Amino acid sequence: MAEFMDIAPRLLHPALQALLLGGMSMLLVLLRKQVPALATALVAVAWIWFASTPAFALALRDALVTPAPGAMPRADAIVVLGGDKLPVNDWSRATTRAGQGLALWRAGLAPVLLVSGSDQAQALAQGYEVSGVPARDLRIEDTSTNTHENARNSALLLRASGLSEILLVTSPIHMRRAAAAFRHEGLTVSAVPTADTHAMLERAPSWLPRRDALTLTARCLREYVAMWIYRERGWT
Repeated sequence: MAEFMDIAPRLLHPALQALLLGGMSMLLVLLRKQVPALATALVAVAWIWFASTPAFALALRDALVTPAPGAMPRADAIVVLGGDKLPVNDWSRATTRAGQGLALWRAGLAPVLLVSGSDQAQALAQGYEVSGVPARDLRIEDTSTNTHENARNSALLLRASGLSEILLVTSPIHMRRAAAAFRHEGLTVSAVPTADTHAMLERAPSWLPRRDALTLTARCLREYVAMWIYRERGWT
């Protein structure tokens, strides 16, 4: 299943699925099976159209999103997961994971700021130090390569310091699985997703195809499959 997660973004993209259906339709034409060929071609066109509509993409997103708590609780630590775009200049932008974590720390909601992920932990830590977070308040977990490892390795670091209550920062779509993985490791989790970035989709005509809607659909489909895999592996 871990190997599947590596290729899932490609397999679960509706554009590739429609392309494969189109190829199947061409094969059926060569085999002189005209009716199945036409039906397959229609399914391919209908699927890529439907998957590209804001209405469908936003419905998939809404079923995944975990709302932020109304009153932000205090915690032992703020955990920021890598995988987002790093700020170029302004680390205080709360639309990013980095900015959200920094805002929580500056608000005094937790004394410790932990960054997790082999791809970005070091860069996040460096950015936070430049932004005024003292090294003594930072914890770096830079060995994890997926959400399960984020949770397991971060929990080990936190428990070593007697910390168990966290504010978890990641993207809205990723939060449901991430929070479940961290709770599975025995931590008390308050979800603090980053700000939604799909305002343009929400204002767009619901049933007219858009490229950004197709991208969101692909991300959501991958997340649904990942959630199923995590349940099967006992990681959530």
